[in-house]
Amino acid sequence: MDWSRFATAGDPWIHLWRGTAAGLVDAVPAGKGPLLRWLRGSRMGTRAALMDEWAAAAQFPPHFGATWDGLRDCLADLPEGGIFLILDADQLLQDAPLEDGTTLWAVLADAAGDLAPRPFHLVLQVEASRHGEWVEALGALKVAFRQL
Repeated sequence: MDWSRFATAGDPWIHLWRGTAAGLVDAVPAGKGPLLRWLRGSRMGTRAALMDEWAAAAQFPPHFGATWDGLRDCLADLPEGGIFLILDADQLLQDAPLEDGTTLWAVLADAAGDLAPRPFHLVLQVEASRHGEWVEALGALKVAFRQL
């Protein structure tokens, strides 16, 4: 797979990886390249847990308030942009109200726009058995995405 597309900003900024977490980890090239930040969907079942995991992965400053606005602001302040790989994305916000998922996608879209021309990409790893659900859900949200 060509990982050079992640070095620049642009749509689509959401990428759907169909396969195992280990498969995605193995597919990432070793050596120099853009900074990759790994997040675990299994650790982001609630909004509070999502904020903690994202703050740790992106090394947000101590004043991060763990709010949706704070998440957008801290992502937009990343000097090099961001390439975030979420393992087990099907577990993302699984114990949260539905509106938290809708809000998350809106916040991430805002951050992607704020970061331009710096790159912002989100790679969502989902098992093959859940892939169709994610394609359908992203389509329903009317967000552009690329299948990897």
